[in-house]
Amino acid sequence: MTTDAQGILLRIKQGDRLAFRSLYDAYAPWLYDLGFKLLKDTAAAEELVQDCFVKLWANREEIREDRDIWPWIYVMAKRLCFNQLRHARVTKKYLAQVADVLVNDVEQRLYVRELESQLEYSIESLPEQQKKALRLSRLEGYSHQQIATEMGISPNTVKNHITQALKSLRKTLPQADYNYLVLLSLLFLH
Repeated sequence: MTTDAQGILLRIKQGDRLAFRSLYDAYAPWLYDLGFKLLKDTAAAEELVQDCFVKLWANREEIREDRDIWPWIYVMAKRLCFNQLRHARVTKKYLAQVADVLVNDVEQRLYVRELESQLEYSIESLPEQQKKALRLSRLEGYSHQQIATEMGISPNTVKNHITQALKSLRKTLPQADYNYLVLLSLLFLH
């Protein structure tokens, strides 16, 4: 290592900004090339150069003027690149997971809306007495006795209306898969 290079490093260590600028001018293009080669992005390569020199300035007291500075800068730059690549990979993986959840959530909401719509349509197509008994029972939480009083019929007739309504719903609903049956049971079969 030349005494001129040692002098520049010593001046940087002491806080000389002009000496730091000359070091920047000498090594920034090399760091940019390294960053672009590894990161494949001009903005990321430019950011790498800045990050390296900010770290170098912040840690200038650790500079050893008896050693070449390039290996230290080179290792720092590679570590920053690999950290950025690792961070990008983790971010990409996280965003993919979030996208999957959002897509599944949207699909599920659409599916539930479709099921609810089909269920409502099936309920509307029931005979009036069955529809009224079912709604009072499942939506309003009335007992069979309360429904009987409300509708002016016997509790046994209420039970028959609800039983017939549920049988009709099971037959008329076009999808009888597990999810549909769960929705049906949550809404009406409890």
